[in-house]
Amino acid sequence: MDLILILLLAAVLCVPITQRLGLGAIPGYLIAGVLVGPSCLKLVTNVDTMIGVSQWGVVMMLFIIGLELSPKRLWAMRSEVFILGSLQMLACGLLLGLVFGAALRHLAGMEWQAAVLCGLSLALSSTAVALRLLDERALTRTPLGRSALGVLLFQDMAAIPMLVAAGLLGADGSSAPSFKEALVAVAVVALAYRLRLLGWAAKAELNELFTAAALLMVVGAAQLFDYAGLSAGLGGFLVGVLMAESRYRHELEKAIDPFKGLLLGLFFVAIGMSINLKVVAHHWMFIFAGVAALLVVKSVVLYGFARFLGLPRYHRLLFAVVLAQGGEFSFAIFNEAWDNHLVNLEQRDVLSVIVAVSMGVVPMLIKLLERVPERMGGMAGLPVAEAEQATEPSPSSPADKPPAA
Repeated sequence: MDLILILLLAAVLCVPITQRLGLGAIPGYLIAGVLVGPSCLKLVTNVDTMIGVSQWGVVMMLFIIGLELSPKRLWAMRSEVFILGSLQMLACGLLLGLVFGAALRHLAGMEWQAAVLCGLSLALSSTAVALRLLDERALTRTPLGRSALGVLLFQDMAAIPMLVAAGLLGADGSSAPSFKEALVAVAVVALAYRLRLLGWAAKAELNELFTAAALLMVVGAAQLFDYAGLSAGLGGFLVGVLMAESRYRHELEKAIDPFKGLLLGLFFVAIGMSINLKVVAHHWMFIFAGVAALLVVKSVVLYGFARFLGLPRYHRLLFAVVLAQGGEFSFAIFNEAWDNHLVNLEQRDVLSVIVAVSMGVVPMLIKLLERVPERMGGMAGLPVAEAEQATEPSPSSPADKPPAA
């Protein structure tokens, strides 16, 4: 109970301040995490547990996004997911692998395999940050949002072989995802859909039971995918896609959305807790250069892709910046590399700080971008009509009906 009070108080104090300053909510959550974390007031010390619990917010966010995509629409996104996503990972991964690989080998004496793996992991973007920023601006269902989602879904899949590589390259590593368990996970998700679990719960005419059934479906599927060595977020997303044409789609979104918001806020607080201020003080020049290199390299590459995709001029820079930060999967890869003796504790902490700081910087960069004139690639003075024309219509099933209450 004390822990909950501490987290609520920190968030309620810090987030409104950053909102007032025009920086958005994410930097406020990160600052709150730094303040109550092990590096400052030491009110919360079990950071790994906090990150593990709060990652369910990312799962639920991907589930709600999946609800907006029927299987047909997901199939129509195959170019964004596999072609655009793979090209982004290849281009950013090679450049960041070369830049950070050379720097880490020279400055930290890291083996080249570990240096390249860490550089490649920085090509991943934060699903939580990117989709939260797009959702705040009602851009999730625009061509910009569709392209960004395609890249993020591919990155979720690409993180899996990186985690495997961190285990196999290390001194103690031999783990790999189980193909058999992955098939079982997919089969169980499909079976739950065919058994119409939600319809069974809706017949009881109890809102809390329907919410419990919705949570069981999302959390259960994500847990199965995680157990099989796959992405828990990917499991949540696939369940959302399966339920996109369900008559209970709107009720599912209404039931899950409050949990998503709270857990996403907790996720950003946990990321703030993971920032080691001693590491920042000792390696601030390398961290500053690392954050700058990460944002510049990814922004340049992604801006080129935005032009190739034919996105409107006023959305190209936004597309590049919103995906430029490091991703939450990077923390898992760095930790796996540390567990398997590919990197030492200080190297892991420095790389984690670079990713965490980039997550806090990107929302501020987007706030600045909104003040840049449209003729210069910004979004200031952009007519509302243009944004509305770019938005894709929301498909709705004629069979959508609320459960009995």
